[in-house]
Amino acid sequence: MPSVARSTSADATTFAPTTLPAGPILIASDMSTDSDAAFPLAQVLAARSGAPVQVLSVLQPYAMPMFGMDAIAVPLEADLEMRDAREAALRAQRSRMVPAGDPWLVSVETGEPAVTIADKARALNARVIVVGRGRHSALERVLGGESVLRLLEVGDTPVLAVETGLTHLPRRVVIGTDFSAFSAYATQVALSLIAPDAHVTLVNVAPPFEQADPALRHRATDAQEQAQVGFAQLREILARDELQVDEVLLTGNPSDVVLEFAHAAHADLVVVATHGYGFVRRLILGSVAAALVRAAHCSVLCVPGSAQTIAASRAHGGSAETRTIPMHTMGEALQLFTVHNVGRMCSVEVDQLDLGAQVIAHDLPFIAATSEPPLPSVSLMLGASSLEGAHFTHRVDGVTSMDLRVDGQGRDAVLRLVYPTGQTLLTLQ
Repeated sequence: MPSVARSTSADATTFAPTTLPAGPILIASDMSTDSDAAFPLAQVLAARSGAPVQVLSVLQPYAMPMFGMDAIAVPLEADLEMRDAREAALRAQRSRMVPAGDPWLVSVETGEPAVTIADKARALNARVIVVGRGRHSALERVLGGESVLRLLEVGDTPVLAVETGLTHLPRRVVIGTDFSAFSAYATQVALSLIAPDAHVTLVNVAPPFEQADPALRHRATDAQEQAQVGFAQLREILARDELQVDEVLLTGNPSDVVLEFAHAAHADLVVVATHGYGFVRRLILGSVAAALVRAAHCSVLCVPGSAQTIAASRAHGGSAETRTIPMHTMGEALQLFTVHNVGRMCSVEVDQLDLGAQVIAHDLPFIAATSEPPLPSVSLMLGASSLEGAHFTHRVDGVTSMDLRVDGQGRDAVLRLVYPTGQTLLTLQ
């Protein structure tokens, strides 16, 4: 994803809601009966949005064993016949599942299935990847039992895993949220895919604070107050006349609680965001997303988080303002920034001209920000505050300017460090 180092004046005016992808709906089929479920729902999604539909199936390349070494993938003449046969079968599947629909572009490609599908979706700027989801498998035959999770690891496109029988726009929708920018984006995506008169329940799961302990009681009260603010922001996204929106604050293990609530609510769609963690790919998927993909009794929409998501959604609106910090006061400003924000959860995003924008840390407590002459350099420390705990330090060299964005409530929101090859953003929740 391209990125440039933005000027302070421009940065102050680019805090806008994320723009959703405007490309086609992409059906990924492995030709199994499980994948049939993707077609009827894709048709109703297309009818609502006016988006075209493309259908993709991926053939794995032949692996030829070589003496004394691992098998290697090589193209063989039979590939052409197999591609023709797969394309014919794919067209037949489409005609069988959507007999009265408009013709959809059908294509067959060769490669590692999840990577090929993710790359295709990225190239098309696809709105969503739609896959069929068997009750006990997720495209197991070709893509593997963890196929949806694999698509989320390697791609940036939302993935809708459709349970057999869902042939209408979802009307009973549960959105699991942690009130991050990623969750806000997932809510935007869900709104574009559900029925206009859907019943949406926003679910946040807080730690099980013990009410009998005075110290934990205080933290529980803080969690409830923060949740109400987060719910209010999501309600603004969901503000539609026909839409019914409820909110539920629960406690316990998030994976178990969201699964149990969705099942009890007879949801036909549950929505969750995943988080981006690294330069090359997401090394860790959110545990809630993984649990839902594996065990939910209904269709699941998983929305990958990315640097683009958090960069485009990091503003809280209102009377937010951005201040440029004079370089000669950097040390003092960082010390004050640390005092005000130690312990707050945060993310670190790096935008570089050669690598693009990436989130390198997410949902970690902020420890400190310090400057080190004479470069000048800034070190951002996140994680546990004790020596025994795991922590993360990101060093930024050659800083040429520093900005601080403050939200409408006067709280620090984004610390921006600019250097010749890009910028680093520390975003506070």
